[in-house]
Amino acid sequence: MKEKKENLYSISNLFLKFNQLLWKKSFLQHIRVLFYWADGVLLLFCRGKKNGGGKKRSRRKVLIVYNMALGDGIMFCGVSQYLREIWPKEQYEITITCQSAFSSLYESTGIYDKVLPLDFSGAVVNLKKRKELFQKLREETYDIVVDPVGCEDCTTNVFVTRAARGKEKIGVLDVSMENHQAPDWLRRKVYRRVVELNQKHIHLIRYYGAFFQKLGADSCVARPAKLPHVELPFETPEKFFIIFPVASMAVKKWPPKRYAYIAEKIYEKTHMPLVLCGTEHDRAGMEEFRKLLSSDVEVADYIGKTDIMQFVELIGRASLVVSNDTSAYHIAVARQVPVAMICGGYTYHRYAKYDYEKEGCKNPLLVCRNMKCFDCNNYCRYHGFDLFPCIDRIDKEEAWKEIKALIEREGLSTDDN
Repeated sequence: MKEKKENLYSISNLFLKFNQLLWKKSFLQHIRVLFYWADGVLLLFCRGKKNGGGKKRSRRKVLIVYNMALGDGIMFCGVSQYLREIWPKEQYEITITCQSAFSSLYESTGIYDKVLPLDFSGAVVNLKKRKELFQKLREETYDIVVDPVGCEDCTTNVFVTRAARGKEKIGVLDVSMENHQAPDWLRRKVYRRVVELNQKHIHLIRYYGAFFQKLGADSCVARPAKLPHVELPFETPEKFFIIFPVASMAVKKWPPKRYAYIAEKIYEKTHMPLVLCGTEHDRAGMEEFRKLLSSDVEVADYIGKTDIMQFVELIGRASLVVSNDTSAYHIAVARQVPVAMICGGYTYHRYAKYDYEKEGCKNPLLVCRNMKCFDCNNYCRYHGFDLFPCIDRIDKEEAWKEIKALIEREGLSTDDN
């Protein structure tokens, strides 16, 4: 019997506090460039292993640096198969380094020869963990190191690419973006080649696809990922809906009272049970949400009962998903589940707005309040808030009106209200 992998994903509280501060006080984001000099000191103590006596290798080695969260990874899987068009398996060994908890997602694709899981979130501000991460990363020397995340800002992927041992390092830069936090000199220090893209308001999957095309994947077609199916360790209701009110960053989290109102309205409209799911990291937020629900709402609780791929499967079996800006939204889109996201405008076109009908995919519902400052790339012009203003302005009645219409379009309603 195959042993069940535990879903142990968690995010360092120090990392969350650090990011929360930078998002609430966007002008402070420029201080992240200081990691360049701090890492310079750390790397003096992370020499790495020698190259094994100069033995000739049958295949060249490629490292993909992908330290991103689950939702980003789901989108990356939409085009990652084209890595093999650029670097064929007969000639190249491809390793992807990723956040530890998400290794099974990348293993499931069959694309990579090796998956190197590392604690990226824990190493952002903890220098001891950062040194340990660099040391592990530098155990191997690669012919090519590829950073598909983007080098516009002084983000973890840039510094990890610097730390990796590679002969050629390739990054990607969106020159259409107004705010470039990373200075040009830093990019020149880290990357031998930077591929420039100039397509304003391009969605993230297409961003990755455009990058891969520039690297030689001429046949690349960007579209939401086709994710594998797995068995669940429990029985689920035949039809159910999911509300996912948690988010890694509090500034992106629509208030749980409003989600409770939406959940009650959905239950009244559809009589489907509400399924609660997520990791142990999500439990506190989910329990806060549950306490706000009317006792009339039928609830099935699967929090902490799935690994990452089972979490993906559970969301894929839902009849309806309503979510914050988090992984549940991107999973539901990939699995073509009717989904509504309570949506801010900070990265509206890059992350939120899917438009893949020409590729045969139905688009999600975005519940939002349009503002002139949309697509600020997390550089909010406002200050002194706990919740991004573009999210806080979304009224629960307006949200329900749009979600109700979605329910009726999908034929999920069991009443005439």
